[in-house]
Amino acid sequence: MRELSQGDRHLRTSVLFAVAVHSLFILFFTVFLFQHANPMGDGMEMVGSSIAFMFIFLPFSLPAYLLAKTGRLLILAAVLALIASFLYFGLWLEFLDELGIQPAPWNAG
Repeated sequence: MRELSQGDRHLRTSVLFAVAVHSLFILFFTVFLFQHANPMGDGMEMVGSSIAFMFIFLPFSLPAYLLAKTGRLLILAAVLALIASFLYFGLWLEFLDELGIQPAPWNAG
């Protein structure tokens, strides 16, 4: 493995941190959906955890982690982590809307 420059080490650390945050978000999101699921409903709220894992974590966060861990293609790893972050944020807003939870008081309309 080649020696990384100072900038590459910072980028690698940033990508690894972002992927750790993504993993914690999936855990938080699953607990959040369990707590806000309709007890008399069909449980389809829990599909959100599967969506987050299968369609965001596996194609974006996991490859970003693997690339950053090996120290190769760090720009691509950063772009993948950035795309995953935007997708997680969009998914979060979508599920807040689906569950009828107001995301912030300034968004009341």
